[in-house]
Amino acid sequence: MPGPYPSPTVGAAIADLARHLSEAGVERARVEAEAIVGAAAGLTREHMALHPESPLAADQMTRIKSLAARRAAREPLPYVLGETEFYSLPFHISPAAIVPRPETEILAEAAIERARRLHAKAAADVGTGCGCLAVALAREVRDLRILAIDISRDALLLARENARLHHLEDRVLLLRCDLLSAVGRPLDCIVANLPYIPAPEFERLQPEVRDFEPRLALNGGIDGLGMIHRLSVQLPTHLSVGGFAALEVGAGQARAAANLLERAGLRDLEVLLDYSGVERVVVAWRRR
Repeated sequence: MPGPYPSPTVGAAIADLARHLSEAGVERARVEAEAIVGAAAGLTREHMALHPESPLAADQMTRIKSLAARRAAREPLPYVLGETEFYSLPFHISPAAIVPRPETEILAEAAIERARRLHAKAAADVGTGCGCLAVALAREVRDLRILAIDISRDALLLARENARLHHLEDRVLLLRCDLLSAVGRPLDCIVANLPYIPAPEFERLQPEVRDFEPRLALNGGIDGLGMIHRLSVQLPTHLSVGGFAALEVGAGQARAAANLLERAGLRDLEVLLDYSGVERVVVAWRRR
């Protein structure tokens, strides 16, 4: 961001930052500039829109420049701000977990609707990351207790923060293990947003993803299905009869993932589209 100018105002800071971010290759630069200025200066979007002439103090400008430098280096905006939104809920976020994607809301909606219909009582979110799926399910499905599972200690600490944020510590239970290896009881519902990016594609990802998000949570092996394959083998013995699994998959992977689940003995497979028409979620049931 260029050097200070006399009597910096909200409007000037946003315009200046938007140009700076655009030059750095950031899409939606104006929207992100507003978010950064608002967060650094403690201002609402409404205030900034109505009072662009409001002056900014020196300490506010210092914070804006600090956050701007991180975003211009292509660090994801949610990491820069320390917060994000998922399923219309606020979440703390850090490089301990991937940033929740809008596509994952399709998985949340599918799981919530089926868990309600099933009157599910016990569930697991495998590879919970920041805990967004576990929290959304616990909030929306009455009496549901859900294991938030991850192999990363740092991710689980973040998930604990978010369970506390939403006052769900009593129903979002943290478990550190590899997939379902430490789960000892049958579950009515298992959801998972596991790593599914094929390893050969990793270097072609946007720098926000490639350089900042945890590779452990992204790299799905040669074909992107390595973790999904491992989980599919475990599902029949961990799902209760009548229970279901719902998995997020990458573009072009849904049919192969469905075949894995079917070979594992699950039935009544469903493939759901995301907002862009991509086959994004696979649902399967244990019938016997």
